[in-house]
Amino acid sequence: MNDSHDRPTSAPETRNVSEVQEEAGRLSSAILGIIDLRGEVSKPGPGVSLCGERDPDRFYSVRHAWSLGKVPVADMKKGMERLKEELPGKGWKIVRYGPDSSPSKSLEMVADATEKNFSVSVRLLDRTKRPKPGAPAALISVDLTSGCFQVPKGKTVDAY
Repeated sequence: MNDSHDRPTSAPETRNVSEVQEEAGRLSSAILGIIDLRGEVSKPGPGVSLCGERDPDRFYSVRHAWSLGKVPVADMKKGMERLKEELPGKGWKIVRYGPDSSPSKSLEMVADATEKNFSVSVRLLDRTKRPKPGAPAALISVDLTSGCFQVPKGKTVDAY
């Protein structure tokens, strides 16, 4: 996503941290709804991150990383296909879809919602052929990240 992380001279949109975190939660919920699988979803919610080299008291980004497991791999592949088909109708542009560069060639999708200033990377990790002790056999890993935002005047980012 071409966001303001890379352009320190541009002024990011001004928004309250809690609003962006709520939007990240809604976007993640919508992604889970499109995947449409019932399994085990990791619990942590959206968190606040630094925004590149910008003043950490005024500028921030939001990240929501979560995963879905305990679902058959064949169903996970169908969930990934649903994402590829349905996200564009919900304001997302698919940037990449296919095997990633890892040795396992995991199925990966990257999509941007430029109007919302968010990007998502979704990866299907399939370890059924080479299981790791203690690790799930397969899972869908989701990493939703916003671009830079700044807090309203008189406020500071206090959620790192």
